[in-house]
Amino acid sequence: MTDTSTGHSSSYILNRKYFSECFDETANTATHFNTFRKAMLFITLAAVFFLMDIGAYAAWFFLCLGGIELLSIRYKRSWWIARHMLSRASGSTVNLRIDEQGIFTDSDYHQQSILWNDITDIKSTEKGFVIIHNSGTHYLSQSGLDENAVALLGRAIYPSRKRKS
Repeated sequence: MTDTSTGHSSSYILNRKYFSECFDETANTATHFNTFRKAMLFITLAAVFFLMDIGAYAAWFFLCLGGIELLSIRYKRSWWIARHMLSRASGSTVNLRIDEQGIFTDSDYHQQSILWNDITDIKSTEKGFVIIHNSGTHYLSQSGLDENAVALLGRAIYPSRKRKS
Protein backbone atom coordinates (compact mmCIF):
# COMPACT_ATOMS: atom_id res chain seq x y z
CA MET A 1 0.00 0.00 0.00
CA THR A 2 1.33 3.40 -0.87
CA ASP A 3 0.29 6.80 0.34
CA THR A 4 -0.06 9.27 -2.52
CA SER A 5 -1.29 12.83 -2.68
CA THR A 6 -4.56 11.62 -4.20
CA GLY A 7 -5.24 8.98 -1.54
CA HIS A 8 -4.32 5.42 -0.73
CA SER A 9 -3.70 2.71 -3.29
CA SER A 10 -2.90 -0.98 -3.10
CA SER A 11 -3.53 -4.21 -4.93
CA TYR A 12 -4.63 -7.71 -4.03
CA ILE A 13 -5.10 -11.00 -5.84
CA LEU A 14 -8.45 -12.75 -6.16
CA ASN A 15 -7.40 -16.15 -4.85
CA ARG A 16 -8.86 -18.86 -2.60
CA LYS A 17 -7.64 -17.11 0.55
CA TYR A 18 -9.33 -13.83 -0.44
CA PHE A 19 -12.59 -15.54 -1.48
CA SER A 20 -12.64 -17.56 1.76
CA GLU A 21 -12.20 -14.39 3.81
CA CYS A 22 -14.96 -12.62 1.85
CA PHE A 23 -17.40 -15.45 2.48
CA ASP A 24 -16.47 -15.85 6.14
CA GLU A 25 -16.80 -12.14 6.89
CA THR A 26 -19.98 -11.39 4.92
CA ALA A 27 -22.14 -14.50 4.51
CA ASN A 28 -25.21 -15.07 6.60
CA THR A 29 -24.69 -18.68 7.69
CA ALA A 30 -27.50 -18.80 10.25
CA THR A 31 -29.89 -21.65 9.55
CA HIS A 32 -33.56 -21.33 10.39
CA PHE A 33 -36.87 -22.57 9.05
CA ASN A 34 -36.82 -20.34 5.95
CA THR A 35 -33.44 -21.75 4.94
CA PHE A 36 -35.00 -25.19 4.43
CA ARG A 37 -38.33 -24.00 2.97
CA LYS A 38 -37.49 -24.66 -0.68
CA ALA A 39 -36.03 -28.12 0.06
CA MET A 40 -39.12 -29.05 2.09
CA LEU A 41 -41.40 -27.87 -0.74
CA PHE A 42 -39.57 -30.03 -3.31
CA ILE A 43 -39.59 -33.10 -1.05
CA THR A 44 -43.29 -32.61 -0.22
CA LEU A 45 -44.15 -32.33 -3.91
CA ALA A 46 -42.20 -35.51 -4.57
CA ALA A 47 -44.07 -37.31 -1.76
CA VAL A 48 -47.44 -36.15 -3.14
CA PHE A 49 -46.50 -37.32 -6.64
CA PHE A 50 -45.36 -40.70 -5.28
CA LEU A 51 -48.51 -41.15 -3.15
CA MET A 52 -50.90 -40.15 -5.94
CA ASP A 53 -48.96 -42.25 -8.44
CA ILE A 54 -48.61 -39.22 -10.72
CA GLY A 55 -45.60 -39.32 -13.01
CA ALA A 56 -42.72 -41.15 -11.37
CA TYR A 57 -40.26 -39.05 -13.37
CA ALA A 58 -41.67 -35.81 -11.92
CA ALA A 59 -41.62 -37.29 -8.41
CA TRP A 60 -37.98 -38.35 -8.72
CA PHE A 61 -37.12 -34.99 -10.26
CA PHE A 62 -38.59 -33.08 -7.28
CA LEU A 63 -36.95 -35.47 -4.84
CA CYS A 64 -33.57 -34.86 -6.48
CA LEU A 65 -34.15 -31.09 -6.44
CA GLY A 66 -34.90 -31.30 -2.72
CA GLY A 67 -31.70 -33.26 -2.15
CA ILE A 68 -29.64 -30.80 -4.16
CA GLU A 69 -31.16 -27.92 -2.21
CA LEU A 70 -30.24 -29.62 1.09
CA LEU A 71 -26.68 -30.14 -0.16
CA SER A 72 -26.45 -26.49 -1.21
CA ILE A 73 -27.38 -25.45 2.33
CA ARG A 74 -24.84 -27.82 3.90
CA TYR A 75 -21.98 -26.96 1.51
CA LYS A 76 -22.81 -23.28 0.97
CA ARG A 77 -19.29 -22.02 1.68
CA SER A 78 -17.51 -24.62 -0.48
CA TRP A 79 -19.89 -24.07 -3.38
CA TRP A 80 -19.57 -20.26 -3.19
CA ILE A 81 -15.76 -20.40 -3.12
CA ALA A 82 -15.59 -22.98 -5.93
CA ARG A 83 -17.87 -20.86 -8.14
CA HIS A 84 -15.61 -17.85 -7.66
CA MET A 85 -12.44 -19.89 -8.18
CA LEU A 86 -13.84 -21.08 -11.52
CA SER A 87 -14.65 -17.53 -12.67
CA ARG A 88 -12.40 -15.86 -15.21
CA ALA A 89 -11.49 -13.17 -12.65
CA SER A 90 -9.90 -15.73 -10.32
CA GLY A 91 -6.18 -15.16 -10.01
CA SER A 92 -6.32 -11.64 -11.37
CA THR A 93 -4.89 -8.61 -9.61
CA VAL A 94 -7.26 -5.91 -8.39
CA ASN A 95 -5.96 -2.38 -7.94
CA LEU A 96 -7.65 -0.48 -5.12
CA ARG A 97 -7.66 3.29 -4.67
CA ILE A 98 -9.27 5.18 -1.79
CA ASP A 99 -9.37 8.96 -2.05
CA GLU A 100 -11.53 11.94 -1.21
CA GLN A 101 -14.04 10.98 -3.93
CA GLY A 102 -14.57 7.37 -2.92
CA ILE A 103 -13.33 3.81 -3.29
CA PHE A 104 -12.25 2.57 -6.72
CA THR A 105 -11.30 -0.94 -7.84
CA ASP A 106 -9.89 -1.86 -11.22
CA SER A 107 -8.92 -5.22 -12.70
CA ASP A 108 -8.74 -6.78 -16.15
CA TYR A 109 -12.35 -7.95 -15.85
CA HIS A 110 -14.15 -5.41 -13.69
CA GLN A 111 -14.00 -1.74 -12.80
CA GLN A 112 -16.02 -0.34 -9.92
CA SER A 113 -16.32 3.06 -8.34
CA ILE A 114 -18.11 3.63 -5.06
CA LEU A 115 -18.50 7.32 -4.30
CA TRP A 116 -18.71 8.41 -0.68
CA ASN A 117 -22.18 9.87 -1.33
CA ASP A 118 -23.42 6.46 -2.53
CA ILE A 119 -22.23 4.64 0.59
CA THR A 120 -25.04 4.11 3.10
CA ASP A 121 -23.07 2.19 5.72
CA ILE A 122 -19.62 0.81 6.48
CA LYS A 123 -19.39 -2.07 8.92
CA SER A 124 -16.14 -3.15 10.47
CA THR A 125 -15.54 -6.90 10.74
CA GLU A 126 -12.71 -8.81 12.36
CA LYS A 127 -10.68 -8.88 9.14
CA GLY A 128 -12.03 -6.06 7.00
CA PHE A 129 -14.86 -3.74 6.08
CA VAL A 130 -18.29 -4.40 4.56
CA ILE A 131 -19.29 -1.41 2.46
CA ILE A 132 -23.00 -1.10 1.78
CA HIS A 133 -23.83 1.22 -1.10
CA ASN A 134 -26.65 1.98 -3.53
CA SER A 135 -25.54 -0.75 -5.96
CA GLY A 136 -25.02 -3.51 -3.41
CA THR A 137 -22.39 -4.67 -0.97
CA HIS A 138 -18.61 -4.77 -1.28
CA TYR A 139 -15.96 -6.27 1.00
CA LEU A 140 -12.48 -4.83 1.61
CA SER A 141 -9.91 -6.92 3.42
CA GLN A 142 -7.67 -5.14 5.93
CA SER A 143 -4.75 -7.31 4.81
CA GLY A 144 -4.29 -5.16 1.70
CA LEU A 145 -4.68 -1.81 3.46
CA ASP A 146 -2.14 0.25 5.38
CA GLU A 147 -2.88 2.03 8.66
CA ASN A 148 -3.89 5.28 6.91
CA ALA A 149 -6.52 3.56 4.76
CA VAL A 150 -7.84 1.58 7.74
CA ALA A 151 -8.03 4.80 9.74
CA LEU A 152 -9.84 6.57 6.87
CA LEU A 153 -12.42 3.79 6.64
CA GLY A 154 -12.67 3.63 10.43
CA ARG A 155 -13.43 7.35 10.59
CA ALA A 156 -16.06 6.90 7.90
CA ILE A 157 -17.91 4.39 10.10
CA TYR A 158 -18.48 6.55 13.13
CA PRO A 159 -19.36 10.10 12.07
CA SER A 160 -22.85 9.24 10.93
CA ARG A 161 -22.15 7.70 7.49
CA LYS A 162 -25.86 7.25 6.79
CA ARG A 163 -26.55 9.86 4.17
CA LYS A 164 -29.79 11.62 3.41
CA SER A 165 -30.69 11.70 -0.25
